[in-house]
Amino acid sequence: MERNELRGASILELERGYDTQGELLRDLTAWLDLCLYFYYNKHQWLGPSSEMKNMLGLVVSREEFEHCLTKAEQRGLRETLTDEEREQLALARRAVELRLERTEKKLWLMQLAERCRLDEFERCCVYLAYAPEIDRKYTKLFAYLQDDMTRKAPGTALCCELFLPEGEDLEACMTRFHRRGGFLRLFRQEELERGGLVLREEAISFLASGKFPNRTDLWLFDGASDPLEPLAVQDDFARQLDAALLYPSRCCVLISGARGGGKRFQTKHLMKRHGAKCMFADLSGENWRELAQRASLAADLADAYLCLYHLDRTDETGQTIPPPDALLEELEELELNHDKRFFLSNLPSAAHLRTFSVELELPDPTEQERKELFLHALHGVMPEGCTADELAAKFRFSPRQIRSACEQAEGLAQLDGERVPSRRLLHRCCYRQAVHKLGDLATKISPAYTWEDLVLPQEQKRLMQHACGHIRYRHQVGYGWGFEKKVSYGWGLSILFAGSPGTGKTMCAQIIANELDMEIYKINLSQIVSKYIGETEKNLRAVFTEAKHASCILFFDECDALFGKRSEVKDSHDRNANVEVAYLLQQIEEYDGVCILATNLMGNIDAAFMRRITYVVRFPFPDPPSREAIYRGMLPDRAPVSDDIDWKFMAEKFELSGGHIKNIVLSAAFMAAGENVPISMRHMLRAGVNEMKKNEIVVVREQLREYADLLDDDCAK
Repeated sequence: MERNELRGASILELERGYDTQGELLRDLTAWLDLCLYFYYNKHQWLGPSSEMKNMLGLVVSREEFEHCLTKAEQRGLRETLTDEEREQLALARRAVELRLERTEKKLWLMQLAERCRLDEFERCCVYLAYAPEIDRKYTKLFAYLQDDMTRKAPGTALCCELFLPEGEDLEACMTRFHRRGGFLRLFRQEELERGGLVLREEAISFLASGKFPNRTDLWLFDGASDPLEPLAVQDDFARQLDAALLYPSRCCVLISGARGGGKRFQTKHLMKRHGAKCMFADLSGENWRELAQRASLAADLADAYLCLYHLDRTDETGQTIPPPDALLEELEELELNHDKRFFLSNLPSAAHLRTFSVELELPDPTEQERKELFLHALHGVMPEGCTADELAAKFRFSPRQIRSACEQAEGLAQLDGERVPSRRLLHRCCYRQAVHKLGDLATKISPAYTWEDLVLPQEQKRLMQHACGHIRYRHQVGYGWGFEKKVSYGWGLSILFAGSPGTGKTMCAQIIANELDMEIYKINLSQIVSKYIGETEKNLRAVFTEAKHASCILFFDECDALFGKRSEVKDSHDRNANVEVAYLLQQIEEYDGVCILATNLMGNIDAAFMRRITYVVRFPFPDPPSREAIYRGMLPDRAPVSDDIDWKFMAEKFELSGGHIKNIVLSAAFMAAGENVPISMRHMLRAGVNEMKKNEIVVVREQLREYADLLDDDCAK
């Protein structure tokens, strides 16, 4: 190959720099082709005859064996060239360097060499490894030169022989590929262990376009150009992050906080404020070591900070534990150009790193901050009958949960042709974001009643409506009027329903749930109370913890089984029973949600418990007018009803509570359906007599007066 046959830069081109990376690669491949030609020309790889049969690799010929024994020691390409050949290589290389000196634009190949701090030999290795990516011809050339058709990538030995630095021997040069870090981060480790040089995907992407394809586990945020929603809350934490970034020395910033609390969002805002970039990597998978290495390389290539998240691990029992010390120490040793690195975890870690570390815990949003987040997520437009104050008081959500719930509600509303979601739709979307395990300890109740279904004296109704206002206006009273500074705890709503069985306690619990648009869970006492010491308290703690996550109403029916009076301690059983009651009282007082309790035996409730109750509603036994209203209210509009029913008679003669009346009406409806006739007085009377018998009350025929003939002889005496 003559000098005038080179495809290098012309004299005129030497006067200007490179406009594109394509021009640079054209000159580099011309220089590389010349290197490979001289290498091919000076070395005999297939024996003296260079016959193709030797390529099979199945049989070693006599000639090839003798050639291998007598082959001269490899000293590097430079040592084998003539003066004229060295001059040719030097001119081709110098032409590239001259144009690079005149190049003002930072081409990606130049940026990679600069950001990875590559010396001359290392840059040549990168060019050689990148050559097959831009021209597949090099795979055949490398296979031929390395006497192995399966080796389509350049090997470390080939690199050392082609680009051996002046004054360095091959053995010393080969040790470059047995070190850790440095420019070796650019190559796939599994290939490097086999002696091959294959660039990582991140290096190839950067050389090809200067960018990285964002993936779910590795992605870049550019604070100078990427859009980002405003930081509505947690300004104090943002100032702490600013101080950590401006710390004059190298440090690790460990950020902990609840899942979805905004750790990545805060980190992106930090980059936005300082016009910096950040490479985010998700280390939740099994291959976290490999991904961390790739992320550190991508961060350096992009001139970005590194942020590693999902560092928590799971123990044998399935519980989430903080990042292990060994994991953090290994991540601490990652090679990075920037002197700050960010580690995000759901739980704080007590690791003692060699590098100075700044540990910051992102607090859960306060009620005032949740209000701001709801307003921001809904663009300041609230559904009719709903306020941000009420939403903030009900849902102790993370910023991500609030944003997701509002986005889903707005999307569903638009599908229905509405601009603003309804109150009920927004609440339903909020509960879809609640993550809890309360269903293992309680039973979810679907509220089916409203205020119109309730038959109760006005005083009790008014008391329950005031209780609902406790949730609606809690934010206004606490934060708007400043009461949160006077009252540090006890902001939860607790209501005690006391009354005889069937007087409507469970029904009213459902009405309150409907009025507040909240989910309600009935606590299964059989799964809470345990004969083993400490188990009841453990179960109660789990109930209240999960209830906070669920943002729901807790309903304790027959609560006297749990809240019974404490007694004098005579043995260990009395002591444990008293401990259980005391612990439950403490949980009720600390719980800031809605808790409804119902009891048939008011006298059995511990006196200390009454101080912790916000409202006590006593349910009277219904009088005849109330019972008549309950009878009428139990019948749906579509139910066929005969005109012969004497509601006043039924209410006066059957002195029963609302629960029993419900049974009578439902039983009469089934009897009428079986006969395929409307519900009549005969059905109602028969159902009423049967309900009285259940309660061991004898009905005499004479008491039924003119309606006695409607019954069979065996129904009444």
